[in-house]
Amino acid sequence: MPRERKNLDRISKVRDTRTYFLIATEGTETEKIYFDALYQQVLLNPALNKLVKIEVLERETSASSPDYILGVLDQYAQDYLIYEGDELWLVIDRDKNTEDSHIANLVNVVQRCEQKGYFVALSNPCFELWLLLHLTEVTTSTYSVDKLNALLDNKKRTKNSRTPLEQELIIFLKSYQKNNYHTTQLLNHVDLAIDRAKKMDTTANSGDRWQDYLGTRVYLLVDKVLQADII
Repeated sequence: MPRERKNLDRISKVRDTRTYFLIATEGTETEKIYFDALYQQVLLNPALNKLVKIEVLERETSASSPDYILGVLDQYAQDYLIYEGDELWLVIDRDKNTEDSHIANLVNVVQRCEQKGYFVALSNPCFELWLLLHLTEVTTSTYSVDKLNALLDNKKRTKNSRTPLEQELIIFLKSYQKNNYHTTQLLNHVDLAIDRAKKMDTTANSGDRWQDYLGTRVYLLVDKVLQADII
């Protein structure tokens, strides 16, 4: 006999009509800080009266492979009641790994998400690009080609140095740590970030599963959340 699935935090006797965006993320802190702030600072604004809930799914370990993150979504889909209109999202990074096995694994994970009805928001090279887009365009109008390539590669110069994307965030935010950064300055410009990411996504309608150059499809998730129904 199949076990009874749990009901998230919806009221058991009255259907909670909020749309749930359930998000499994590659990082354990950076993405959660952002999405928790988006929910608390923007979506809970009384002037908006949004019928939406964002929940970054908890993980038992710090494992971060795309396979493992997909397994987190699968486990929640198995354990909890997922209502029509709810969405499950995988937020992962392309990273700089160019090994054939890594690329094949990413393709496999994205294909499985498509089959299961999950959504994927992949950043190339990583989630910090999405944060930076709140603060500036990342194009040849703002950076040299060499600098853009360095951001895409996103390699530390030394073991203890910061990545190029982290260095850019520090310039704008004055300080930045993956587990501690100010979100208000970012969220004040979330609409700009969406527009900038859209302009960078030149392959959005081509069927490509991610962008080969600098880009992030986190905007697809955030835009959906912000466009969700109001009361």
